[in-house]
Amino acid sequence: MHPIVEQIRQHTQGQKLPPPLSDAEIVEAESRLGFRLPDLLRELYTSVADGGFGPSGGFLPLLRSQPGCESVVDLYEAFLVGDPEDTTGPWPARLLPIAHEGCAIRSCVDCSTPELRIVCHEPYVSRIPGCPSLERWLIEWIVAPELWKLGPRK
Repeated sequence: MHPIVEQIRQHTQGQKLPPPLSDAEIVEAESRLGFRLPDLLRELYTSVADGGFGPSGGFLPLLRSQPGCESVVDLYEAFLVGDPEDTTGPWPARLLPIAHEGCAIRSCVDCSTPELRIVCHEPYVSRIPGCPSLERWLIEWIVAPELWKLGPRK
């Protein structure tokens, strides 16, 4: 098990999270995405939960949308179709929208990079580099979770 996965399991202990996904559900998601998920993402979704943990509003559910919360797979498929009015250009392959930041802004993980870079996407405005790796992004959340909550800071 990846060390960060165990840290997140301990960090979220006692929180009400959706159950983790089965291997069959991961295979179904990968089939729809058209590529194999990186090992760290697979472990997070099969060992921690199907979303609800992590920076900002937490990870989105991977495969099945829930009321008020679209899934990673559904968003990815929609973004690949594209919007000709979106000046940020065509959606990059293997860029998964994994967390909602508010106002349609999403944190995405670039699964085409070995370090799984985080990219911030604001439709019709920009797609800019975020954190240099998914692991670092998660560690920063564990260390200072209050900085990642949506809404006004207290």
